[in-house]
Formats: sequence, C-alpha cells, structure tokens
Amino acid sequence: MASKRDVSGVVLLVAVAAGACTGQINGASSSRGTSGAAAGAPGVSSGTAGNASAGASSTSTTPTPTPCDSTLGLAPPRIWRLNDQQYANVVHDVFGASVTVPRDVSAAAVAGSEEPTSASGLTVGDPTTAQNYMSTAQTVATSAVANLAALLPCATVDASCVETFIRNKVARAFRRPVSDDEVQSMLALYQLGATDSPSVGVQTLLQYVLQTPDFLWRTELAGIDPAAPATTPQPLSPFELASSLSFLFVDSVPDDTLWAKAVDGSITTPAVLSAEVDRLMALPAVRANVANKVGSWLSVHKTEVTVKDPTVFPQFTAAVATDLTTSVQMFLQNVVYNGTLVDLITSPRMYLNQNLASLYGISGVTGTDLVPVDSTLPQWAGGILTQPALLAANSRADKGDPIHRGLFIYSSMVCGAKLPPPPANAVSVDGSLPADATERERANFRESRPDCSVCHARFDPLGLLTERYDPLGRYVEKDASGQLIDQTSTITLGTNLDGPANGLPDLITRLKSSRQFADCASGMLTTIALGRPVTSENSCALQDLQNGFAKDESFMGLFRAIATSPAFAMRDGKLE
Repeated sequence: MASKRDVSGVVLLVAVAAGACTGQINGASSSRGTSGAAAGAPGVSSGTAGNASAGASSTSTTPTPTPCDSTLGLAPPRIWRLNDQQYANVVHDVFGASVTVPRDVSAAAVAGSEEPTSASGLTVGDPTTAQNYMSTAQTVATSAVANLAALLPCATVDASCVETFIRNKVARAFRRPVSDDEVQSMLALYQLGATDSPSVGVQTLLQYVLQTPDFLWRTELAGIDPAAPATTPQPLSPFELASSLSFLFVDSVPDDTLWAKAVDGSITTPAVLSAEVDRLMALPAVRANVANKVGSWLSVHKTEVTVKDPTVFPQFTAAVATDLTTSVQMFLQNVVYNGTLVDLITSPRMYLNQNLASLYGISGVTGTDLVPVDSTLPQWAGGILTQPALLAANSRADKGDPIHRGLFIYSSMVCGAKLPPPPANAVSVDGSLPADATERERANFRESRPDCSVCHARFDPLGLLTERYDPLGRYVEKDASGQLIDQTSTITLGTNLDGPANGLPDLITRLKSSRQFADCASGMLTTIALGRPVTSENSCALQDLQNGFAKDESFMGLFRAIATSPAFAMRDGKLE
C-alpha cells in the first residue's frame, strides 16, 4: 500500500500533468499572458467628453449625442485567473469558512486584480507560481479534511458520498456542472488515495480540484462557435452569467439562490436577472466589494505599500500607514454607498483617530478608533483628492512628487491620452539642477525641454496644483523660508479643464462640470466591473451606461446598470 506521502505526491504530479498549470476548459484552449490587473486597467475616453454635465449638481450644457453602434457589446469573451482574494473567497464559500488558505496563493496577490488573457493555452509559466499553487492546494486540502463531517454531505465516507460531493461542491467550485466522465475521473483519484484512508482519498481529490484550470480560471467560452463572425454577439450561458454576476458583486461563486437560477436557466430572463441584482446588492458584503472596485479605479491599493524615509518623516509610523489605508477605504465605502461622483471630489469627510488628527492638524478627535469628521477647513474639502492616504501614496519617500500626483489625476480622473515611453536619451533633472531645487524649478526645467515637455506638459500642471500638500499629505501653505507655496499652473489637455488654475479647488470646480470626468469614471469602472477592456467607446451599450451615470452620478446605480444591461449577458463572438 502506498503511504499517505507517496499518494499525495503522485496525485500532485497527475494534477499538474492533467492541467493544473496547463490545459483546457470545456474544450476551449487559451493561454495565460503576462500578469495584469483590473486595478489600474486603462479606462475609456468617451467621444462625448466636453462641456456636458456630470450630474444634476453640475452646471453645464447637454452634450450633442455621438452616433453609436448598437451591434457592439461591452467586451469580448475572456479567460482570466482568480486573484488571491477570489481564490480564498471561493474556498471559504464552497468548502467551509474555517478552511485555512495561505495568505499568498500566487503572483496575483493585489486585491482587485484579475488577469485578462489570450486564447492559445491555459498555462502558468512561472515555476514559483506553479509551486505556490501546489503547496496552497496541499495546505487547503489538509485543513478541509480535518473536519470531514463538515466538508462532506454524509456520515459514511464512501464512493457514493464522494460522488455527491463532486456533483455539488466541486461543481460549485468550477462554477458549472461536472460531466459524468469528470465525475468518474475524480472518483478514481479519490479511490487512489482511499487505499490509505478515506480522509487521504478526499484530500487527494481536493488537491487535484484546487489545481485544475476549471478552478483557477474563469471563462466565457461555453458554446462559442469558432466559425461565427466575431461581430455576432452571443449570450453567456446561464452558469457563465450567474458567475459573472456573483464575481461582480461578491468576488466569489454564486450562492445557493443564484446557483438555482443558473441550474433552471431562469437567470437569463431579464426580470429574474434584475431581481437577483437587487437581492445581491442588498447584501452587506456588496458595499465593501463595490467600494473596493472603485478603489481599484483610483489605485487606492497603493496606500497599502506606501513607505516614507524614516529619517525625513519619522512621524510616518507603521500605525499611521495602517490607519491611513483604513481611513481612505472607509471614505470610499461611505461615498460609494451614500454619495455621488461629485461627493467623491467635494466631500469634506475624513476618518480620523487622535493620532491621525494630530498629524494633520485637526482638533477635537480623541481615541484610537477611526471616526467620521467633516472638516470645516477648505484644504480638506476635496474628497478623494485631499485624502492624506492618496496624497502620501502618490508621492516619493523623501520629497514632493508632482509627477506621480499629476499622473494619478491625468490617468484616473480624466483618462488622458496614452503617453509615449520616455525617450532613451532623456536628460536627468537630478543631474541638471542643484540638489535643493524646488519641485516648481524641476517642473520648469522639464517644460523647457521638448523631449520632456511632450509628456510632462500634460500631467505636471495637474500635479503642481497639489504643491501645498507635503509627502505625508499634510497641508502646508508656506515653505521653510516663509514664502507662500505656489500652487498655480496652466492646464493644457485640450478639454474644458484647460486654463490657469490655482490649486485643487480650481481643478475640482472644473471636474464637477466636466462630462469628461464622468465618462472617464464610468468607462474605467465598467472595465473593472467586467474585468476586461470595453470593446469600443462607440458601443451604444457603453454610452447608455455613461449617459445614465452622468445623469444620476450614483456608483451603486452604475453597478446595477452594468449588471442589468442587455450587453452584460452577451459577449462578442470571438476572443481578441
């Protein structure tokens, strides 16, 4: 009889060879590309950008409708790998909340990240990542079988019991029914391990399941006709639609109610889909998950890895860094659930405890708990743009950083045109100016050089508007010599944001009345919600979403509109 160790090793090799790191799902082959993420995914610049209203609270004119193509959907079908948080969510929701999942499952560790991939093979090319998946599967399986009574649906562990487990729990983990052939193959793995003991048999089976492409990848390939024109939209299958809906709102597999709607096929009925969207959106977990997706648009996850030079900023302790991250997340949850797009850039609310309040010069806050504070100081009335966590995250470790703050606004808030790569022979500012040169002097130097200004002229002026916020996000009006810090610049993007500006208040005033800002936000959030780039800005489906968001500015309303859009249940005919 093979020992437990021997059986486990054999099955891991079988799992890898059978498709744990390369293989096919439902007969459709695809290939993993380089690591990508929804967080930071490129947004969509709408052709309607200009002087249109971003909402009822804005003052502007109605845009001239841009012709759209009703035959275009929102995106092509795709194949993408679960990120680490999704992996853990699926394990806990299917196999038990108490099952241990290692913190680092793969290379896709950033919350909110997903991997859109191409269509030539399901592979994990990095040996370290493949090894991580293998060791994670061992850990998870060992933890799960420690309580077989909770894991399995029957008191006696035998082949019949395990078959029920496969047809129910494994199917849920795969987000689709399993075929009879698959059941027999997995039963054979169980029986191989069960020669040692039933517990080892189940552990062996789970180690395989957790390394299969059907578990690690999500797909939208069922029923695709390879001969069909790519322009012919095709509906998602009931299980694909249920999975897309569930991952949109809870980043995990469908719950019992949604799964039942997939099994009977009713989820593809618009009225049933709409009712399920409303049910899911009432769940407590959805608020945090939608806020997390909005945070992906704004690259809020950078706050989790913000570091500062302790010799320059000893105040930036580990406790401050943690509190700042939690603070901005709480701000986003409040705005996403209760506010609007304009609130995102005008809210004076901050979440502070005594430590943070003292650091940022706000009185009246005591205790260690983060509490909502609506500041009366104008420097904190810029919503996300004046949240200290974001200002600190978009700054260097030891000094100011108008470049990265400007890039943040340029890329995330207005969806600026794609920038060319820096020239190979770019002149170093550090080597051309004194070490004590101000950020204003550095920006002026970049502006004076055509090889620099071709890019920096687009985003440096946006970053210079934040000059009165230091690298920790503290507001400082005067420099060390007592001179008023210059926060003026001239914006030149070729939009209605252009012109002389004095600090963030001027920028915010223009953003409030800019359709470009609203369309940038809704386009990027649609990309993140779908987990894939939107096919075309000329899609009528996309423009319907953008027009609706520009009218009511509700983040929860946008996500509901995405999920109930007819295009959400469709995909283009072929992978791109």
